[in-house]
Amino acid sequence: MKERKIVIATHGTLAEGFRSALKIIATDEGVETYCCYTTPDFNLEKTIQTIMDAYDEETQELYVFTDLYGGSVNNGFVNALKNHQFHLITNTTLGVLIDFILTNPNQDEIETKLNSNDFKAVYCNTALVNIEGIEEDL
Repeated sequence: MKERKIVIATHGTLAEGFRSALKIIATDEGVETYCCYTTPDFNLEKTIQTIMDAYDEETQELYVFTDLYGGSVNNGFVNALKNHQFHLITNTTLGVLIDFILTNPNQDEIETKLNSNDFKAVYCNTALVNIEGIEEDL
């Protein structure tokens, strides 16, 4: 079985925020973070190339989590998929990361989980009202 390598790449310092929370809730062991566009000289292409150069496709399985579908960080990794084999997950949430780290899912399980409602945003005001008896507590 290949070693899993986890990369979180986001706009700004969100990646480090995810890592900070992971350290408290699960673990941040083996998690690499890339806080993109935080310096004037940041170069996404070079950053991605550095990640890919450090990744050994023979012995490792790379999972890249980005923050925003269609955003520049995600699009950069989409381009990298043309030349490198890795898993790319976007619209990442802390829940997705915690679940991934704690359950160690395979590709089919990841897809099933991401297509479920488990990790989608929830408007609590409406969701809570729809639970019988909860409106008295609000």
